[in-house]
Amino acid sequence: MSQQQEPRFADDAQRYRLDSRIATGGMGEVWRATDTRLGRDVAVKLLKTEYADDATFRSRFSSEAQHAAALHHPGVAAVYDFGEATAASDATPRPYLVMELVDGQPLSALISPGQPLDPEVTRDLMAQAADAIGAAHAAGIVHRDVKPANLLITRDRRVKITDFGIARATEGMALTQTGQVMGTPQYLSPEQASGGAATPASDVYSLGVVAFECLTSRRPFVGETPVATALAHLREPVPPLPDDIPGDLAAVVTRAMAKEPGDRYVDATAFAGALRDPATAVMLPPAASSTQVLPPLPPPPATLGTPTDPPGRRRDVPWAWIALGLAALIAVIALVAVALAAGDDEEPGQEPRQPRRTQTTEPTEATEPTSEAPPTETATEPETFDIDESDYVGRDVKDVEQELKDLGLKVEKEKLDNDGSQEDDTVESVDPTSGLQEGDTVTVRYWDKAGPIEELTGDEEGDD
Repeated sequence: MSQQQEPRFADDAQRYRLDSRIATGGMGEVWRATDTRLGRDVAVKLLKTEYADDATFRSRFSSEAQHAAALHHPGVAAVYDFGEATAASDATPRPYLVMELVDGQPLSALISPGQPLDPEVTRDLMAQAADAIGAAHAAGIVHRDVKPANLLITRDRRVKITDFGIARATEGMALTQTGQVMGTPQYLSPEQASGGAATPASDVYSLGVVAFECLTSRRPFVGETPVATALAHLREPVPPLPDDIPGDLAAVVTRAMAKEPGDRYVDATAFAGALRDPATAVMLPPAASSTQVLPPLPPPPATLGTPTDPPGRRRDVPWAWIALGLAALIAVIALVAVALAAGDDEEPGQEPRQPRRTQTTEPTEATEPTSEAPPTETATEPETFDIDESDYVGRDVKDVEQELKDLGLKVEKEKLDNDGSQEDDTVESVDPTSGLQEGDTVTVRYWDKAGPIEELTGDEEGDD
């Protein structure tokens, strides 16, 4: 407790005083802080100490600052400052990011098992989120990690987008090492799961998954491991939404989750428009992979003609000749096929092509050579995976323990002294969060019941 008596600062100039930690994520921790120069509350994100000397994480942290600062939209948390500080306990400078302090909570805290959100509330929140992500798309930035933990909801039900840590400019270089997949498996688009490039349509897919979770209080794809979950996005069909969901909203959400990027809305702005005006979405031509979602266009009237047609001209005569010609052509093709089958039973160049087109047994073989290798690499050669601590902080320790075990991790729990200011049995931190493999042990620290301390476990994160 004594380490909290002396104020801590994010910067060497001691302008940004760290007051209390709000949440932690894959590579950083977020603090409620005070800008002592301007006398206002701010949020300060610090790169975790263990990543301070890692060039890749420092580059990602700097990328977040640049991308977020380039966006000016009421739905994006504003960035005020960025810099580095050298503390006595740090071997290298520790970057920090000063942001707007959002008075609210993440959407993940509002989604409870068995208690889906109201469809109209979901429609409104997701349209706001899509507007903000659409502003990033217009600026040439793809978020790449859209999930409930990164959507903050204010007290007046406004949405603020945060965490552009793995975002990238569409023309920039990816900050990904070979064999790694960037993003959170539960909300990963199929193309990201297969190692392909993320596009605005990838963010649309993730928004669709979030909307699905809001409407059902469950995620559409959950595997036993992060890799299995990612592959489920790639291979398994989208589960149907409940019957009590308005049909137009279900159609929009399902189309956003189409497997092929070209079958989704082109960007988040288009998705927002479809949410607000479902009639627009219904009238759009359905893609081949989503014919059950969108109704087909009505056939043209049989008597439709052009103003230049002569009054006495019969338009049914040419169609009759065309029909006869097609019938004759089909008959000729049938005769040729029979002759070929009888005269040549072995044609190695043609027989194998039919199964490949059906894509019923090996769907990944039908993709182009450039996108075939990554899915195999992702599925059979996973090295490590990350978890986002903000998905667990503030939640009941039993629920967090079960979810981590479902990911194949071992859980070690530690109680923390509760002076009455924290809710009983809620998670305070999860460590480690990156470079994990199945079977690894993670430590979950949670607040004990307020009152006399029977057993002091200590806090190994001495600088918090």
